[in-house]
Amino acid sequence: MFHKKLGVVLLSFILPAFVSAGEISDYSTVTDQRLQNPEPSNWLQWRGNYAGWTYSPLDQINSKNVGGLKAGWTYSTGVNEGHQAPPIVNNGAMFVATPHNQVIALDAKSGMEYWRYQKEIPDELFQLHPTSRGVALYGDNVYLAATDACAVALDAKTGEEVWETCVADWKHGYYMTLSPLAA
Repeated sequence: MFHKKLGVVLLSFILPAFVSAGEISDYSTVTDQRLQNPEPSNWLQWRGNYAGWTYSPLDQINSKNVGGLKAGWTYSTGVNEGHQAPPIVNNGAMFVATPHNQVIALDAKSGMEYWRYQKEIPDELFQLHPTSRGVALYGDNVYLAATDACAVALDAKTGEEVWETCVADWKHGYYMTLSPLAA
């Protein structure tokens, strides 16, 4: 009897980590204005802004207090390949691109997964490296340049595919690893 109760208690703590939160209810539309003048609390583009700063203007973390930082949460993407994409953050919604055409939407504060998308690629597609260097945000969509040379738009709130268009034929050796740029 004790073991059954302990199992139920443990499952109540473990299961939430494996359950997606679902739709992002308070997603903020990414506009031209926001991309041209990004809020310091967000990271809307691969390099942070059109100037390509690659650093944040926020100053809460500095050389005096950086040594005291501790991890707030961790998350495993399930991919063992090298991750090269920076997380893209829009008002608390974090979008992470991984190798093998995967995009994961997380709550930046808690690490809770909202949704996960993975574009299947043909088995016969040869990749030198299954890299993804990130996603772009524009309007209410997340844009992914997939390994099979296709651009994919996902609904930022749900992760559902909005459209896909192939820009080249992977059978002729083309593939994409870049982070799209919304302009």
